[in-house]
Amino acid sequence: MPPMRRLPPPTRGRSDRPHRIIRAAPMTNIDSARTFWDNEIVDPTHTPWMAHPLVRTHLNRTFDPEQPSWPIEWFARYVGHRRFRRALSIGCGAGALERSLIDCDVCTVVDAFDASIHSLYLARKESLARKMANRIRYFAADFNEALFLPRHTYDIVFFHQSLHHVAKLEKLLRAVLLTLKPGGLLYLDEYVGPSRADWTEALLEPQEHEYARIPRELRKSDRLALPIQEDDPSEAIRSGEIMDQLRVGFDLVEQRDYGGNLLAVVYPNLQQADDQTVASMIEREQELLRGGASSFYTVLVATPKTGIAATLASLQYFAAPKLKRIAREVRRRVGRE
Repeated sequence: MPPMRRLPPPTRGRSDRPHRIIRAAPMTNIDSARTFWDNEIVDPTHTPWMAHPLVRTHLNRTFDPEQPSWPIEWFARYVGHRRFRRALSIGCGAGALERSLIDCDVCTVVDAFDASIHSLYLARKESLARKMANRIRYFAADFNEALFLPRHTYDIVFFHQSLHHVAKLEKLLRAVLLTLKPGGLLYLDEYVGPSRADWTEALLEPQEHEYARIPRELRKSDRLALPIQEDDPSEAIRSGEIMDQLRVGFDLVEQRDYGGNLLAVVYPNLQQADDQTVASMIEREQELLRGGASSFYTVLVATPKTGIAATLASLQYFAAPKLKRIAREVRRRVGRE
C-alpha cells in the first residue's frame, strides 16, 4: 500500500531529467529500497490515494473540521506563535515537507536527509528555485545505517511518511530522543497500519469486501491482492510496531487519525475511480473507523520523556534489539540441536 511519501517531480526538459537508476545484483534490502525510491522519483509507478480531490478534501476536514487544511497548516495553528529555530526532517524525499515548513514560517532552519540521491537532487533544485536554500540544508544518509545525530541540538524532528520504512526503529527513535532539546517536539505524519509481514487473507477481508462492491470494469483484477509492496522491501517493514515503540520514549500530546484503512489499500488497485465510487468508499471507511477499527494513518505530536524516564527509555531502545537477537539465536541453536 504505497503511501503518498513522494511527490511527482516537476515538469522539466530532457537534459534536466535524472537518469533512471539501474543497480547490479545482488543487493541488500536497503539497496533495493534506495533503488526503488531513486527510480520512483523519476518515473512514478504507484497511485497516491491521497491525491484524489474528494479524498484530499475529506482528509483536510478530518485534520480540522472548523478550518479544513493540510496537516502542516493545521500544525502551524496548533503551535500558535511558537517558531522552531532548528528542525530535522528524517526521510525528506523530494522536499515538499521542508518547503511547507518554510512557507508557514514554522521553522527558521531545517536540516533534512534521505537515502535517495535523486530525491535530494530535486529537493535541492526546488529549494534553490524557491529561494529557500539558505534555510533548508539537505544531506544524504540512511536511517537504517549507523546514523549520528548530535545530542540536544534540534527543537523539533519531523517524520513525513518515512518512519514506516525503518527496520531499526529502536535505534532511530533513541537517536531522535537524544537529539531533541528539552521541551522539543516530535511531529509524525505516518502509516501505522499492519506491517508487511502481518497481512493475511482474514485481515484483508474488509478491504476485499469493499473491492468486490466496485464494478469490475473499474478494478484492475478480480480479487484484491495482499498489500505487500514487493518492489520496495522497506515498505511497512515494522509499521505495526511504531505506536508502541514511540510510547517507550515519548509522550503523545496530540493525535489526529485520518483512516486510510480502505482507501489506501483499495484505491491504488482501481483502473479508474469516479467521484461516486470514491465518495462511497470514504463513507464506508468512516463507518469502519466508527465501529472501532484502528486508523492506518495518523498525525501526532509528541514530547520526549525527561529525567529518569528518558534514561530508562534510552536504555530500553538500546538493549531491546540486542536481547531479541540473543533470543532468536538461542531458539535457533535449540532447534538445531
